[in-house]
Amino acid sequence: MDLENMNYPERVKIAENTNTSADILRELAKDKNHLVRGRVAQHLNTPVEVLRDLAKDEDYGTRASVSRNPNTPNDVLLYFTKDDHWGVRCNVAWNCNTPVEVLRILIKDKDSGVRKGIVMNPNASSKILVMQFEYEKSFKYPDESVIKALYENRNLPAFAKRIIETLFGKIVK
Repeated sequence: MDLENMNYPERVKIAENTNTSADILRELAKDKNHLVRGRVAQHLNTPVEVLRDLAKDEDYGTRASVSRNPNTPNDVLLYFTKDDHWGVRCNVAWNCNTPVEVLRILIKDKDSGVRKGIVMNPNASSKILVMQFEYEKSFKYPDESVIKALYENRNLPAFAKRIIETLFGKIVK
């Protein structure tokens, strides 16, 4: 396959194809176009070592795609908790394979989308949810979408739901 003589939309299409081999994805990961690299980062056949390399990409969209990939290793997800771009951290919070230890680090993130992602993550234990609630209610103006998501999460303990009803009844009713 002559990738060098293809235009970037053709290379994107190859990177999106579910049948693209790991070897081709390895080659496309070095592409000069960030859209191609981003599609490689999302691909489920992308080898772990390629995901590790793309995790250091200068383009935040490519890093965000790596953080969304369910095959991204835990140490890379941990690395992303310090990323400057909220979208990268948000995808880590929403990633269904993010371990509890990494979610715990993101609890006090300044971005409400990250905090809501923690609440929506199936790995969020009741302890993580209570910690997230404690942090959220410390704000003068807690994010309503985070409070509502906490209240609707079946893993949030009943005592915390009662406190939400008392403090934020207008949000959850």
